[in-house]
Amino acid sequence: MGAPMTKDEALNLQSMVDEFLEDAKATKEIGGAINWADLRCVEVQESLLDDTVTITIEEADPTAEKLCRYVAERLCAAGYPGIIVRTEW
Repeated sequence: MGAPMTKDEALNLQSMVDEFLEDAKATKEIGGAINWADLRCVEVQESLLDDTVTITIEEADPTAEKLCRYVAERLCAAGYPGIIVRTEW
């Protein structure tokens, strides 16, 4: 079990996800019910039970699997494997 994430680490992760979302918008390859104008990471949550980190992206349909997969793959490539990405309105 690693050390809990600090607030600064969570904020850096949030900024990274927001950059990935801008990149996703520019690719124009991800479709679905997504409000690209207001799309952003609104939460970085770490479970105290199992150290799982979950990222919540607001302004995309909860079924936006392609967007979640895109962000998760970018996080993995940046050295953050295993982060759960979810979307919500």
